[in-house]
Amino acid sequence: MLVISPYAKTNFVDHSITDQSSILRFIEDNWGLGRMGNQSFDIKAGPIINMFDFSSSGHRAGNLLLNPTTGMQNATGLK
Repeated sequence: MLVISPYAKTNFVDHSITDQSSILRFIEDNWGLGRMGNQSFDIKAGPIINMFDFSSSGHRAGNLLLNPTTGMQNATGLK
């Protein structure tokens, strides 16, 4: 799973087992919604919360601009 967010930890690899239902679990846990059903797969899903840093002291990732032709990072950071 690839997490793209300004709150994603930079240079971090999480070895937790996750799948698509892990996203549902994150939404349910983050906003206190509870599980969707008695036998939904999100109850068995691996958490993705460890992939984020929501602390106020956490380093937020900067913008990463890629060259649309080469896919390489722009050296100047400009489009």
